[in-house]
Amino acid sequence: MNEEVIFPKTLYHQMLEHGFAKLPFEACGLLSGKGNLVQSVWQLKNELKSANRFFVSKTLLQDTLEKIRKKEEHVLAIYHTHPSTDPIPSNLDIHNHPDNRIDMVIISYKSSPPKTKWYNILGQNYVERPFYIDLAC
Repeated sequence: MNEEVIFPKTLYHQMLEHGFAKLPFEACGLLSGKGNLVQSVWQLKNELKSANRFFVSKTLLQDTLEKIRKKEEHVLAIYHTHPSTDPIPSNLDIHNHPDNRIDMVIISYKSSPPKTKWYNILGQNYVERPFYIDLAC
């Protein structure tokens, strides 16, 4: 499960721009694809407008999951931003993570440039997963 994830540059920058646009609040979304390749970024609405939490309605989430299914992709990770803290999962992040088969990506805007970490969530623990940004895409 710790195979290196391939993240095309254009999609990676799309995710970063989403986070920048929502500052000072947390942004969130889904990354989908096949195998270890990210193929789509799905920006979701943080209905809390909070700097340290996010919430997405069940309806919006189900609609997005249906679009992912129609593209014959799978959810690889849930991403969210930390506007002013390090890209490390908080206890709340881990507690609220819905499925250990789906990874967690955190983008920190504490410094410039933003720092991104990809994690496997294992129960109440996490392990960093390697990823690289494919500059050819």
